[in-house]
Amino acid sequence: MDRIYCSNRLEDLCKKLADNIKKSSDGIFKKDVIITQTTGMNVWLKTELAKQSGVFANFEFQNQDGFFKGIYKLLFNESLKNNFDTIKYKIFDLLNNTDFINEYNDVAEYYKDNDLRRFHLAEKIADLFDQYQLYRPEMIEEWSKGGTVIGNQSEKWQRWLFNELKIYSKEQIKKELIKSLADNQKVIKETYPQISLFGITIYTKFHLEFFKKLAEYTNVNFYLCVPAKENEFRNDLLESFGNKSKELIDMFNFKDCNQDIEIIKNSNNTLLATIQQQIAANSINSRLHDDDSIQINSCHTPIREAECLYNYLLDLFEKDHDLNPKDILVITTDINKYATFIKAVFMNAAVKIPFQVSGAANNSDDSIIAALEQILSFTEEDFTSEKVISLLEQKRIKQNFQVEDCNYIRSVVRKANIRFGINNLSEDDTRYVSWEYGLEKILLGYAMLTDDEYHVEDGITLYPFKDSEASASFDLLKLKAFVKKLEFILNEQTKQKTLAEWKKFLIEEVLDSLIYHDDFNKNDRAEIASIKRILSFVDNLVLDKELPFLIFLDELKSKLFAESRESKLNTGRVTISSPIPVRGIPYKIICFLGLNNDTFPRKDSFMGFDLLGTEYRMGDRNKKETDKNLFLETILAARERLYLSYIGQSVKDNTEIPPSIVLDTLMDYMGKEVSKKILVKHPLHGFSKAYQKPDDPRMFTYLYADKPTGFDVVAPEQKNFEEISVYSFVRFFENPVEWYFNEILGVHYKENDDTIDEMELFELDALQKWHVKTKLLNLKGKAETDSFIKKGIKEGQLPLKNLGHTTVDDLSTEIYELKTKYNELTSGKEEKSVLVDVNVPGERKIKGTINNIFERKYIAYAFSDTPKYMVRAYLNALLLFLQNEIDSFSFIFLKNKQIHTEEFAKIYFDEAVQKLKQLMIYFNAGITNPLKFTPDAAKRIKKKEKVENIFKKEADGDENASIPANRCVKNLFEEGYFEDFNIESFSENNFDPMVYDETRFDEIKNIAKLLNQTV
Repeated sequence: MDRIYCSNRLEDLCKKLADNIKKSSDGIFKKDVIITQTTGMNVWLKTELAKQSGVFANFEFQNQDGFFKGIYKLLFNESLKNNFDTIKYKIFDLLNNTDFINEYNDVAEYYKDNDLRRFHLAEKIADLFDQYQLYRPEMIEEWSKGGTVIGNQSEKWQRWLFNELKIYSKEQIKKELIKSLADNQKVIKETYPQISLFGITIYTKFHLEFFKKLAEYTNVNFYLCVPAKENEFRNDLLESFGNKSKELIDMFNFKDCNQDIEIIKNSNNTLLATIQQQIAANSINSRLHDDDSIQINSCHTPIREAECLYNYLLDLFEKDHDLNPKDILVITTDINKYATFIKAVFMNAAVKIPFQVSGAANNSDDSIIAALEQILSFTEEDFTSEKVISLLEQKRIKQNFQVEDCNYIRSVVRKANIRFGINNLSEDDTRYVSWEYGLEKILLGYAMLTDDEYHVEDGITLYPFKDSEASASFDLLKLKAFVKKLEFILNEQTKQKTLAEWKKFLIEEVLDSLIYHDDFNKNDRAEIASIKRILSFVDNLVLDKELPFLIFLDELKSKLFAESRESKLNTGRVTISSPIPVRGIPYKIICFLGLNNDTFPRKDSFMGFDLLGTEYRMGDRNKKETDKNLFLETILAARERLYLSYIGQSVKDNTEIPPSIVLDTLMDYMGKEVSKKILVKHPLHGFSKAYQKPDDPRMFTYLYADKPTGFDVVAPEQKNFEEISVYSFVRFFENPVEWYFNEILGVHYKENDDTIDEMELFELDALQKWHVKTKLLNLKGKAETDSFIKKGIKEGQLPLKNLGHTTVDDLSTEIYELKTKYNELTSGKEEKSVLVDVNVPGERKIKGTINNIFERKYIAYAFSDTPKYMVRAYLNALLLFLQNEIDSFSFIFLKNKQIHTEEFAKIYFDEAVQKLKQLMIYFNAGITNPLKFTPDAAKRIKKKEKVENIFKKEADGDENASIPANRCVKNLFEEGYFEDFNIESFSENNFDPMVYDETRFDEIKNIAKLLNQTV
């Protein structure tokens, strides 16, 4: 017997289900079967039934297809052989059949010499055959007789494939099964005394006929959640979104059925409740009044959607202290994308809102499956320095190899010039950037105490990497073990194996050898069990044919990596989920993110050979109508508030972007006036002024301060500068503002890019050129230069092959005059380094080493006329004069490719002390507040530039001159720190040098003179 219970509230259906279970006279050892359509519904039902009955035990959850297969196995004592995977691999073989290729060559041309294409086509066809059996059984029957229904070429080759499969169609199996039910009534009744189909919104004719027939031999109860009982929809929302609901109502023909539960109407008077009442009554919408029960939000980006959601929820908690996180459901159209943004916002906010992401893909986070995917998706083309190290840095791989310091490994790989390729070629010098060559250098450096050239084999030499003699160098041996294992994995993937062999390879060579998992950890055990359970599909296939690895990987992508995790709804936290698992489940607050025009509802696309695409019938798959119905269910499931969000403004030009058609329809239903009041258009940034004094009370933020904070001075006591290095003292005057940010505030705007170069070196940057020029300056003769080039190419300091020689030739030409002058000044003289240890009377100690001293003469050089080089040279000379280490000082530099030399006479002790004491006054001041000085600013004063340009040019930089912006100066400039320099402005017409000199630049001029900069 079958009974139908219908309501528009799942809670009432659940209560009726609980009552029916209590009334059941079956023994406690009889297992009740509940058939649902989603895992989310299973989780929700377990909790609700436990609340209703006080206990939930001895129940089995199934889906419709799974239950059908279970009945078949019960009655025939064997599993169905026409499962999807079996059919797919049979089609894969048939597509390679000579008869098929000859007969349907135009189809075979698509996948010719491409196994992966053939596999994808087989997968699509297997899916279509499954649909044909459910939705077009008459076509399958006609095929079995040798006829066609449509008659086109696509039907003919699909008929050939289906008939060659030699399987029973589902319709034939159903007929046999129904026939067998009559002969096994007692078995059916005893095994399944009561079957409950709960909350299913989509039935196929195939399954419904089966369950109706089954109801003749046992109790089958249908619990249907429908928006209205009538199939003639008058309500606009029902007409727009309810096509699938109408199909469900028509299938059950409620007029001839005895329903035990009526359609429930919401008795509240809020906007949300009123819309729900109108849907339940199937009435024409009347005038609606706005309130905060529905809110629609238009944002620029997904991250802003997450921020606005956080603000909304935190405000709800602040207003309603009885509200619990478990009362809130957040639905996203793309769970894997939005979960990342929600985590970033919620986990970094000052006030934490507990949340649980439910049903994200298996390969998200630092899971075992995520590590498995990264390794198996790694190809020989990925064998670059950055990608290999990034893979090693994956949490579980790093743990497996017990690597302690990945940053050290990263730095060694960079210095060892490992860039790409396992072996590479000697002919084009790419061998020198390969992993094999680089690891050889590293391990020799680990074993030897020299970096002299070493002969490895015929014609192959290398320079051992001596830096690997560090305390953490044991990690380098682990690096080699990892790289070798990775090479082995890649080599295995080039072979052909059976699916059983590929499964064994995955578990033994990848999972057990490369990925850390703790057998004593409950979550790890569950994940390993899940992996093995998913891989069990291999055991159910009778297939000994060897296949390429790409096909096995494709199976893993669909069955393991992209598969959703278990639904977690009853965690006591805010639930973040994709739409399908939680469809129709009631919550006090439901938030729906990502209702974008191009995302939801999903669009149906039909392949050219899809025989269903020509005609739609009731019950057919239809993504668009299914999503519309899901949105209708969401509206009805929200008990108190409904929050809807979409990308409604362009991040490029702020133009409006229309929302999803379902959201647009809902806004039309509510009317322009109501929609305008409940729609909130958020600014691009969360720190926008729009949140500070808003006209709309819904414009607020808990994530950002009300106003930007000003520049805070840090007390000098926080740092101890009783002894400072020569380097730090000199760097202070090269750029006092940047020094303050680095040393006092601990702020470094220069981003350290740890990414390792994956391409061979083609062109040197400015710093690399400076290093090469410095080396070339001290080289004597062609032999030393050739040796430098040979080593530079192998060590990654120069481009490979002839380009390295050309680069050295070009740079040698650039510094030719400077080198000639330098050799002239240093010829025959021995260079020495001096340890400076200067105590400034009543001040601080300056200590450090200075090079380039030749027989009591300091010779400094620079490859450009940048002011900071002159400052550096002069301060070094000043310290050397003070310690009586030199008698004279020369500074040679290039300006416009011309050599310039400045000679300086001796600075005597008293003068040096006096200058150093004055400089120390400015140093002390620069510790307390950023010193308003830079060598470039002094240079601009000398050029008599306008006042407002003195620091602004340095703050903004000059793209045309390739001068980067100074972010430290820019930060102070924007805070108004240099405003006292901008009180007066001098134009070219009223410029008075006397006024200019006497106004605001005394400090800059005084410091410049102390640094020997003429102003």
